[in-house]
Amino acid sequence: MPNTKPVGVAFSDPELVSGTTITSAAISGGTTLDSTSKVASNIASGLSMGQQGATIAVTTGGTNDVFMIAPAAGVLSSALFSGVDVLAASDTNYITFGITNLGQAGSGTAAMLAATDANTTKATGGTALAANTLRTLTLNGTAANLVVAAGDRIRIRATVSGTLANTVTFPVYRLTFTVA
Repeated sequence: MPNTKPVGVAFSDPELVSGTTITSAAISGGTTLDSTSKVASNIASGLSMGQQGATIAVTTGGTNDVFMIAPAAGVLSSALFSGVDVLAASDTNYITFGITNLGQAGSGTAAMLAATDANTTKATGGTALAANTLRTLTLNGTAANLVVAAGDRIRIRATVSGTLANTVTFPVYRLTFTVA
C-alpha cells in the first residue's frame, strides 16, 4: 500500500496499531519469520570481542599477554590482529601469536591457534606486519580446541623471539565466535 500522507506525516498501516503483536511475517523468497523458529531473523548467530594489548616490546623472549572472558558459549571462528607499526618479516627476530583457552579455573591448555609459522612474523612461512592493517591468524585445525563456554578465560599471547627491529604499539585483537 503506497503512502498517501503528505511529506512529514508518518505512514500508518491500520493493521499495525499500538498493542498489535506480529506472530509471523512472510519475507521475500518464501521464507517465514515466526516467534518459535526465528528463521531468517536478525538474532545474532555470533559475537566479536576486541581487546587492546600493551606495546609489544623488542625484548628477547618477552611475552605480551591480553586476557578476555568469553561472554557466551560458542566456537572461535576467526582471530584478527592489528598494530600501528610495520614489522618486517625475519626468521631470527619475530613474533609468535598464540591463543589459549584457560577455562574457568584458569588452568586450561587448549591451543586455539595453529602452532605453525603462519601465526608468526617469520620470513619463512610467516608474514610481516603492515601498519594499521588487519592480519588474520590461523585457527587450530582441531575443532574441540575452538569451543568456549560462557565465562572461559582466554589468553592471547604475542611472544618475541630474538630482538625485534622495533616495537609494535597499540596492538588490537578481535576474536569472533559463532554462538552455540
